[in-house]
Amino acid sequence: MKLWLEKRHLDLKVNWKLSRNQTTFKENFIVHLETPAGDFRSEIAPNIRYGETPDKIQSQFNEWQALSHLAQLSNSEILTVELNKTKLFHSLRFGLESVFLSFFASKEGKSLSDYLNLPAIVPVATSFSMPITAVGEIKDYLAPLSRYKSLKIKVDAETGTEMLAEIRKHSQALLRVDANEGWKDLDQFIRFQETLKGMNIELIEQPFPSNMSEEYMALKKQTPYKLLADESIEDVGDFSELSKQFHAVNIKLMKTGSLIKARDLILDAKKNNMTAMMGCMIETSIGISYGMLFGGMVEYVDLDGFLLVKDEPFHLVSETEGILNLA
Repeated sequence: MKLWLEKRHLDLKVNWKLSRNQTTFKENFIVHLETPAGDFRSEIAPNIRYGETPDKIQSQFNEWQALSHLAQLSNSEILTVELNKTKLFHSLRFGLESVFLSFFASKEGKSLSDYLNLPAIVPVATSFSMPITAVGEIKDYLAPLSRYKSLKIKVDAETGTEMLAEIRKHSQALLRVDANEGWKDLDQFIRFQETLKGMNIELIEQPFPSNMSEEYMALKKQTPYKLLADESIEDVGDFSELSKQFHAVNIKLMKTGSLIKARDLILDAKKNNMTAMMGCMIETSIGISYGMLFGGMVEYVDLDGFLLVKDEPFHLVSETEGILNLA
Protein backbone atom coordinates (compact mmCIF):
# COMPACT_ATOMS: atom_id res chain seq x y z
CA MET A 1 0.00 0.00 0.00
CA LYS A 2 1.37 3.42 -0.99
CA LEU A 3 -0.01 6.82 0.03
CA TRP A 4 1.32 10.03 -1.50
CA LEU A 5 0.41 13.64 -2.32
CA GLU A 6 0.62 15.26 -5.74
CA LYS A 7 0.65 19.06 -5.69
CA ARG A 8 -1.44 20.65 -8.45
CA HIS A 9 -1.18 24.29 -9.55
CA LEU A 10 -4.64 25.36 -10.73
CA ASP A 11 -5.00 28.56 -12.71
CA LEU A 12 -8.41 30.18 -12.31
CA LYS A 13 -10.67 31.65 -14.96
CA VAL A 14 -11.00 34.92 -13.05
CA ASN A 15 -9.34 36.92 -10.29
CA TRP A 16 -11.01 35.30 -7.28
CA LYS A 17 -11.59 38.29 -5.01
CA LEU A 18 -13.33 37.99 -1.63
CA SER A 19 -13.74 40.49 1.19
CA ARG A 20 -10.52 39.18 2.80
CA ASN A 21 -8.18 38.19 -0.07
CA GLN A 22 -7.84 37.54 -3.78
CA THR A 23 -5.95 35.15 -6.06
CA THR A 24 -5.67 34.04 -9.69
CA PHE A 25 -4.61 30.47 -8.86
CA LYS A 26 -4.90 27.74 -6.25
CA GLU A 27 -2.45 25.09 -5.16
CA ASN A 28 -4.25 21.91 -4.14
CA PHE A 29 -3.11 18.35 -3.54
CA ILE A 30 -4.41 15.14 -5.06
CA VAL A 31 -4.23 12.30 -2.55
CA HIS A 32 -3.20 8.98 -4.10
CA LEU A 33 -3.72 5.64 -2.40
CA GLU A 34 -2.28 2.70 -4.33
CA THR A 35 -3.40 -0.75 -3.16
CA PRO A 36 -3.47 -4.29 -4.59
CA ALA A 37 -7.25 -3.83 -4.93
CA GLY A 38 -6.92 -0.67 -7.02
CA ASP A 39 -5.92 2.97 -6.89
CA PHE A 40 -8.01 5.65 -5.17
CA ARG A 41 -7.91 9.45 -5.20
CA SER A 42 -9.14 12.36 -3.15
CA GLU A 43 -8.24 16.05 -2.86
CA ILE A 44 -6.95 18.61 -0.39
CA ALA A 45 -7.87 22.27 -0.98
CA PRO A 46 -5.99 24.41 1.58
CA ASN A 47 -7.76 27.55 2.80
CA ILE A 48 -5.80 30.45 4.25
CA ARG A 49 -8.83 31.46 6.36
CA TYR A 50 -8.00 28.46 8.54
CA GLY A 51 -4.22 28.94 8.48
CA GLU A 52 -3.72 26.26 5.82
CA THR A 53 -0.94 26.59 3.24
CA PRO A 54 0.51 24.00 0.85
CA ASP A 55 3.80 23.88 2.76
CA LYS A 56 2.04 23.33 6.09
CA ILE A 57 -0.19 20.65 4.57
CA GLN A 58 2.82 18.76 3.20
CA SER A 59 4.62 19.03 6.55
CA GLN A 60 1.61 17.73 8.51
CA PHE A 61 1.12 14.90 6.03
CA ASN A 62 4.75 13.83 6.41
CA GLU A 63 4.46 13.88 10.21
CA TRP A 64 1.21 11.90 10.18
CA GLN A 65 2.51 9.34 7.72
CA ALA A 66 5.55 8.74 9.93
CA LEU A 67 3.25 8.02 12.90
CA SER A 68 0.63 5.94 11.10
CA HIS A 69 0.51 2.23 10.35
CA LEU A 70 -0.93 2.08 6.83
CA ALA A 71 -1.00 -1.69 6.65
CA GLN A 72 -3.29 -1.81 9.68
CA LEU A 73 -5.89 0.58 8.25
CA SER A 74 -8.62 -1.92 7.48
CA ASN A 75 -11.85 -0.17 8.54
CA SER A 76 -13.28 3.24 9.43
CA GLU A 77 -12.95 2.75 13.19
CA ILE A 78 -9.19 2.09 13.00
CA LEU A 79 -8.85 4.95 10.52
CA THR A 80 -10.51 7.39 12.95
CA VAL A 81 -8.07 6.37 15.68
CA GLU A 82 -5.11 6.89 13.34
CA LEU A 83 -6.37 10.26 12.12
CA ASN A 84 -6.78 11.43 15.71
CA LYS A 85 -3.17 10.65 16.62
CA THR A 86 -2.10 14.18 15.71
CA LYS A 87 -3.77 17.51 15.00
CA LEU A 88 -4.48 17.80 11.29
CA PHE A 89 -5.75 20.64 9.18
CA HIS A 90 -9.34 19.97 8.20
CA SER A 91 -8.64 19.80 4.47
CA LEU A 92 -5.80 17.32 5.01
CA ARG A 93 -7.94 15.20 7.32
CA PHE A 94 -10.68 15.12 4.69
CA GLY A 95 -8.26 14.08 1.96
CA LEU A 96 -6.92 11.22 4.05
CA GLU A 97 -10.24 10.01 5.42
CA SER A 98 -12.07 10.10 2.09
CA VAL A 99 -9.43 8.22 0.12
CA PHE A 100 -9.36 5.42 2.70
CA LEU A 101 -13.15 5.26 2.97
CA SER A 102 -13.29 4.87 -0.81
CA PHE A 103 -10.88 1.96 -0.46
CA PHE A 104 -12.87 0.34 2.37
CA ALA A 105 -16.13 0.65 0.41
CA SER A 106 -14.52 -0.95 -2.63
CA LYS A 107 -13.21 -3.86 -0.54
CA GLU A 108 -16.78 -4.55 0.59
CA GLY A 109 -18.13 -4.26 -2.95
CA LYS A 110 -20.19 -1.19 -2.06
CA SER A 111 -20.54 2.28 -3.42
CA LEU A 112 -19.27 4.97 -1.10
CA SER A 113 -22.86 6.20 -0.68
CA ASP A 114 -23.97 2.78 0.53
CA TYR A 115 -20.92 2.40 2.75
CA LEU A 116 -21.75 5.69 4.51
CA ASN A 117 -25.53 5.08 4.57
CA LEU A 118 -26.19 8.08 2.35
CA PRO A 119 -28.97 8.51 -0.22
CA ALA A 120 -28.12 7.58 -3.79
CA ILE A 121 -26.24 10.26 -5.73
CA VAL A 122 -28.63 12.43 -7.75
CA PRO A 123 -28.21 15.22 -10.30
CA VAL A 124 -28.20 18.59 -8.52
CA ALA A 125 -28.66 22.20 -9.51
CA THR A 126 -25.68 24.26 -8.40
CA SER A 127 -25.33 27.99 -8.01
CA PHE A 128 -22.50 29.74 -9.82
CA SER A 129 -20.25 32.22 -8.06
CA MET A 130 -19.17 35.76 -8.87
CA PRO A 131 -16.16 37.24 -7.06
CA ILE A 132 -16.08 40.90 -6.05
CA THR A 133 -16.16 42.46 -9.51
CA ALA A 134 -15.88 45.96 -10.92
CA VAL A 135 -19.32 47.25 -11.89
CA GLY A 136 -18.26 47.80 -15.48
CA GLU A 137 -17.34 44.11 -15.84
CA ILE A 138 -20.50 42.61 -14.34
CA LYS A 139 -22.63 42.50 -17.50
CA ASP A 140 -19.98 40.52 -19.40
CA TYR A 141 -19.42 38.17 -16.45
CA LEU A 142 -23.14 37.37 -16.22
CA ALA A 143 -23.74 36.99 -19.97
CA PRO A 144 -22.93 33.23 -20.16
CA LEU A 145 -24.57 32.35 -16.82
CA SER A 146 -28.29 32.56 -17.62
CA ARG A 147 -28.60 28.77 -17.31
CA TYR A 148 -28.01 28.93 -13.54
CA LYS A 149 -31.10 29.45 -11.41
CA SER A 150 -29.00 30.77 -8.50
CA LEU A 151 -25.90 32.96 -8.41
CA LYS A 152 -23.61 33.26 -5.41
CA ILE A 153 -22.36 36.83 -5.22
CA LYS A 154 -19.24 37.68 -3.21
CA VAL A 155 -19.60 41.14 -1.67
CA ASP A 156 -17.92 43.46 0.79
CA ALA A 157 -19.10 46.48 2.74
CA GLU A 158 -17.57 48.94 0.28
CA THR A 159 -18.89 47.67 -3.05
CA GLY A 160 -21.79 45.31 -2.24
CA THR A 161 -24.65 47.75 -2.82
CA GLU A 162 -23.32 48.94 -6.18
CA MET A 163 -22.52 45.40 -7.36
CA LEU A 164 -25.96 44.02 -6.54
CA ALA A 165 -27.77 46.96 -8.11
CA GLU A 166 -25.86 46.32 -11.35
CA ILE A 167 -26.52 42.56 -11.20
CA ARG A 168 -30.23 43.27 -10.88
CA LYS A 169 -30.13 44.99 -14.29
CA HIS A 170 -28.77 41.91 -16.04
CA SER A 171 -30.05 38.80 -14.20
CA GLN A 172 -33.28 37.41 -12.83
CA ALA A 173 -31.53 34.58 -11.00
CA LEU A 174 -31.94 33.98 -7.28
CA LEU A 175 -29.07 35.64 -5.46
CA ARG A 176 -27.03 34.11 -2.64
CA VAL A 177 -25.20 37.06 -1.10
CA ASP A 178 -21.92 35.89 0.42
CA ALA A 179 -20.12 38.43 2.60
CA ASN A 180 -17.29 36.19 3.86
CA GLU A 181 -17.35 38.00 7.24
CA GLY A 182 -16.99 41.37 5.51
CA TRP A 183 -19.09 43.49 7.90
CA LYS A 184 -18.00 44.40 11.42
CA ASP A 185 -20.99 46.54 12.47
CA LEU A 186 -24.62 45.47 12.83
CA ASP A 187 -26.15 48.86 12.05
CA GLN A 188 -24.02 49.21 8.93
CA PHE A 189 -25.18 45.82 7.69
CA ILE A 190 -28.83 46.63 8.37
CA ARG A 191 -28.44 49.76 6.23
CA PHE A 192 -26.94 47.57 3.49
CA GLN A 193 -29.80 45.10 3.87
CA GLU A 194 -32.30 47.90 3.18
CA THR A 195 -30.80 48.31 -0.29
CA LEU A 196 -31.74 44.72 -1.16
CA LYS A 197 -35.50 45.30 -1.26
CA GLY A 198 -37.03 44.10 -4.51
CA MET A 199 -34.09 41.84 -5.38
CA ASN A 200 -34.32 38.06 -5.73
CA ILE A 201 -32.41 37.33 -2.52
CA GLU A 202 -32.37 33.63 -1.71
CA LEU A 203 -29.83 33.66 1.14
CA ILE A 204 -27.38 35.92 2.94
CA GLU A 205 -24.22 34.11 3.98
CA GLN A 206 -21.95 34.97 6.93
CA PRO A 207 -22.06 38.79 7.00
CA PHE A 208 -20.06 39.09 10.26
CA PRO A 209 -17.01 37.33 11.70
CA SER A 210 -17.87 34.03 13.35
CA ASN A 211 -17.25 35.38 16.86
CA MET A 212 -20.00 38.03 16.58
CA SER A 213 -22.74 35.77 17.95
CA GLU A 214 -24.68 38.61 19.64
CA GLU A 215 -24.89 40.49 16.35
CA TYR A 216 -26.11 37.40 14.56
CA MET A 217 -28.83 36.79 17.13
CA ALA A 218 -29.97 40.40 16.81
CA LEU A 219 -29.89 40.28 13.01
CA LYS A 220 -31.90 37.06 12.80
CA LYS A 221 -34.73 38.71 14.73
CA GLN A 222 -35.03 41.60 12.29
CA THR A 223 -33.95 40.34 8.87
CA PRO A 224 -36.47 39.28 6.21
CA TYR A 225 -33.81 37.03 4.64
CA LYS A 226 -32.49 33.54 5.37
CA LEU A 227 -29.11 33.68 7.09
CA LEU A 228 -26.57 31.00 6.20
CA ALA A 229 -23.63 30.08 8.45
CA ASP A 230 -20.34 29.26 6.77
CA GLU A 231 -17.30 30.25 8.81
CA SER A 232 -19.39 29.85 11.98
CA ILE A 233 -19.48 26.07 11.52
CA GLU A 234 -16.45 23.89 10.87
CA ASP A 235 -15.95 20.31 12.08
CA VAL A 236 -18.34 20.67 15.02
CA GLY A 237 -21.53 22.65 15.45
CA ASP A 238 -23.40 23.76 18.56
CA PHE A 239 -26.84 23.81 17.00
CA SER A 240 -28.53 25.08 20.14
CA GLU A 241 -26.54 28.29 19.51
CA LEU A 242 -26.36 28.20 15.71
CA SER A 243 -30.14 27.93 15.42
CA LYS A 244 -30.47 31.24 17.33
CA GLN A 245 -28.18 32.96 14.84
CA PHE A 246 -28.91 31.35 11.47
CA HIS A 247 -31.57 29.60 9.43
CA ALA A 248 -29.18 27.32 7.55
CA VAL A 249 -25.61 25.98 7.54
CA ASN A 250 -23.07 25.63 4.74
CA ILE A 251 -21.29 22.29 5.05
CA LYS A 252 -17.98 22.03 3.17
CA LEU A 253 -15.96 18.83 3.22
CA MET A 254 -12.65 20.69 3.34
CA LYS A 255 -13.96 22.55 6.39
CA THR A 256 -15.51 19.65 8.31
CA GLY A 257 -12.51 17.44 7.54
CA SER A 258 -14.68 14.37 7.21
CA LEU A 259 -17.39 12.73 5.14
CA ILE A 260 -18.75 11.15 8.31
CA LYS A 261 -18.86 14.45 10.19
CA ALA A 262 -20.46 16.18 7.21
CA ARG A 263 -23.25 13.60 7.17
CA ASP A 264 -23.80 13.95 10.90
CA LEU A 265 -23.77 17.76 10.82
CA ILE A 266 -26.44 17.78 8.11
CA LEU A 267 -28.60 15.43 10.16
CA ASP A 268 -28.07 17.53 13.30
CA ALA A 269 -29.06 20.68 11.42
CA LYS A 270 -32.33 19.08 10.37
CA LYS A 271 -33.03 17.98 13.94
CA ASN A 272 -32.73 21.63 14.93
CA ASN A 273 -35.07 22.88 12.19
CA MET A 274 -32.26 24.26 10.07
CA THR A 275 -31.66 23.67 6.38
CA ALA A 276 -28.30 22.86 4.83
CA MET A 277 -26.14 23.69 1.84
CA MET A 278 -23.41 21.47 0.46
CA GLY A 279 -20.67 23.89 -0.49
CA CYS A 280 -17.05 23.66 -1.58
CA MET A 281 -13.74 25.43 -1.85
CA ILE A 282 -12.10 25.93 -5.24
CA GLU A 283 -11.47 22.27 -6.06
CA THR A 284 -11.10 20.01 -9.04
CA SER A 285 -13.85 17.59 -9.95
CA ILE A 286 -12.20 15.00 -7.70
CA GLY A 287 -13.14 17.00 -4.62
CA ILE A 288 -16.50 17.99 -6.07
CA SER A 289 -17.37 14.33 -6.78
CA TYR A 290 -17.27 13.71 -3.02
CA GLY A 291 -19.56 16.69 -2.43
CA MET A 292 -22.04 15.12 -4.87
CA LEU A 293 -22.55 12.34 -2.32
CA PHE A 294 -24.69 14.72 -0.27
CA GLY A 295 -26.90 16.20 -2.99
CA GLY A 296 -29.89 14.14 -1.86
CA MET A 297 -29.59 15.33 1.74
CA VAL A 298 -29.46 19.12 1.39
CA GLU A 299 -31.73 21.94 0.29
CA TYR A 300 -29.04 24.03 -1.41
CA VAL A 301 -26.01 23.07 -3.51
CA ASP A 302 -23.01 25.26 -4.27
CA LEU A 303 -20.53 22.90 -5.93
CA ASP A 304 -19.17 25.14 -8.66
CA GLY A 305 -15.53 25.17 -7.46
CA PHE A 306 -14.33 23.03 -10.39
CA LEU A 307 -16.09 25.33 -12.87
CA LEU A 308 -13.84 28.18 -11.74
CA VAL A 309 -10.66 26.26 -12.65
CA LYS A 310 -9.15 26.95 -16.05
CA ASP A 311 -8.67 23.66 -17.94
CA GLU A 312 -9.99 21.48 -15.10
CA PRO A 313 -7.95 18.28 -15.48
CA PHE A 314 -10.10 15.35 -14.32
CA HIS A 315 -13.63 15.76 -15.77
CA LEU A 316 -15.32 13.59 -13.13
CA VAL A 317 -18.35 15.88 -12.89
CA SER A 318 -20.28 17.40 -15.79
CA GLU A 319 -22.48 20.49 -15.89
CA THR A 320 -25.38 20.99 -18.28
CA GLU A 321 -27.86 23.85 -17.91
CA GLY A 322 -26.70 24.40 -14.35
CA ILE A 323 -27.24 20.74 -13.39
CA LEU A 324 -24.32 18.63 -12.12
CA ASN A 325 -23.91 14.92 -12.79
CA LEU A 326 -21.12 12.49 -12.13
CA ALA A 327 -19.45 11.99 -15.49
